[in-house]
Amino acid sequence: MELAEIAAFLETENLSATFSPAGLQYLSLRNNRGELQISLSPDCEEAENPAVKQLLEETARFIETGRHRQPLDLSACTAFQQSVFEAVGRIAPGTVLTYGELAVILGKPGAARAVGSAVTGNPVAYFVPTHRVIPRRGIAICRTGAGYLREKLLAHEGNDLAALRGNYLCNRKRCSLE
Repeated sequence: MELAEIAAFLETENLSATFSPAGLQYLSLRNNRGELQISLSPDCEEAENPAVKQLLEETARFIETGRHRQPLDLSACTAFQQSVFEAVGRIAPGTVLTYGELAVILGKPGAARAVGSAVTGNPVAYFVPTHRVIPRRGIAICRTGAGYLREKLLAHEGNDLAALRGNYLCNRKRCSLE
């Protein structure tokens, strides 16, 4: 998969990342959020950096297969967040769980809100596939940002968005439908 194809799928021209010696700590599809700005243009100078090269290869792998081998450093997250992210990482592509179902898997029934908070605080974008964990009432209709990427990833993995969708709109101004 070429950089242009990654950019087209993610609908961004840049990634923003922070790496530690242990792995990727932060990834955003917005500029100037992490320590390193990565252009998805064909003349990407950052691709010479071994960590960036791996990030781009694993992004392509994730888009193609729903799986990756990107080393992650989630040490800045709480122990609970880490347990949520570990469990999310085991959810197979095409499978969707609710926050409550994941809380039960974690042995913490009744912790659906805490799971939801952890999921929304995912620091490494698609590499922890939190798009596979949704609220009980379904996903909001969203047209930009993380919600839109969630929909795109869910559809790409073969999910029926109509079956997953709630009957509410994302509350961000940019997402309101015309």
